[in-house]
Amino acid sequence: MTTAQKAAPMDPLLDDDQLSYQRSLRAFLDVTWGDAQVRADLDAPSPDRDTWRRLAADLGVAGLSIPEQYGGSGGAPAEALLVAEELGRAIYGGPYLSTVVLVANAIVLSGDEAMAAELLPGIASGDKTAALATIDVGRDRYAALVPEATSTGDGWVVSGEARRVIDGADADHVIVEATTPAGRSLFLLAGTGVERTASETLDPTRRMATLVLNEAPARLIGRNGQAGEILAAIKPLVALALAAEAVGGADRATRDTVEYAKVRHQFGKPIGSFQAVKHRCADMQVRLAGARAGLRHAGSVLVDGSEDIDLLASVVKVYATKSYFRTAADMIQLHGGIGFTWEHPAHFHFKRAKSLEILGGTHVELRAAIADVVLAG
Repeated sequence: MTTAQKAAPMDPLLDDDQLSYQRSLRAFLDVTWGDAQVRADLDAPSPDRDTWRRLAADLGVAGLSIPEQYGGSGGAPAEALLVAEELGRAIYGGPYLSTVVLVANAIVLSGDEAMAAELLPGIASGDKTAALATIDVGRDRYAALVPEATSTGDGWVVSGEARRVIDGADADHVIVEATTPAGRSLFLLAGTGVERTASETLDPTRRMATLVLNEAPARLIGRNGQAGEILAAIKPLVALALAAEAVGGADRATRDTVEYAKVRHQFGKPIGSFQAVKHRCADMQVRLAGARAGLRHAGSVLVDGSEDIDLLASVVKVYATKSYFRTAADMIQLHGGIGFTWEHPAHFHFKRAKSLEILGGTHVELRAAIADVVLAG
């Protein structure tokens, strides 16, 4: 554990229970998911399941979005964002976004009790992971690429191709968005008729896959034509989870860079004593504070519903991910030559930050949506 990790302050905007949970998450990840583990996971043929099971069993991470009757904690949006933040800080590559944020929420929102009883207990325990193949939540201009589902009388088959499926190559359960005569619907694949191929990604710490479906047997989740409604409800949750990862990553990048500026000497002085370096470090902290404040406010709105969460989530996602990307770029610059090497973790932050900018809607798309709402009001 580095000095920067030990000295990183906790968040004054959290209550005592949330602070305690954050400390537990950070302590666990500091020990189990350091730079060596990040690199080991990159080289492994399949993702590390042991750490995920421990996160689920010891810290309840997998059950945060799941009702108690299915083994979860009954839904805790503020805590769910805390988890995403700490996982982002550790550059964790596990299935939280795919399994918890996307799939668990989709099943709960579908109202399909039979499917919930079948899938959610295994997800909550950490024994099962899941992936949702959808056209990057909220990006309707790609609707033509959605696979098609055909009724067989006693079931469904799905054909087509789904790309950029987060954790799609290794997930135990795969849910796909597909079109039917009634509209966009969600289906649980039975397992046959599916070719999974791991994709090369900009961010090597987040696995993705391409799925080719050839009359793959599947079961309908919820109502026929319900996918649009479900995905619209999930969209702000995804945006805020991505924003939370960005806040966590920016926090780690800022702390590590400031620590380096204190110990790296040039011309007989710490580089942090030079004005150009000081100002960049200050800018990193200012961006972090703004992104974190927005995230905390959005977490409270998820609970009390006092504002338009769709608009707020888009604003927070744009600001937090843009801030992280700028901070990751500054991290590389302020570390000098070593910051450009594969051996240093700075490039992991840079790649994760850029991928967070793209996932769930790019800045251009989200800014356009924000402008439409603002100008209409």
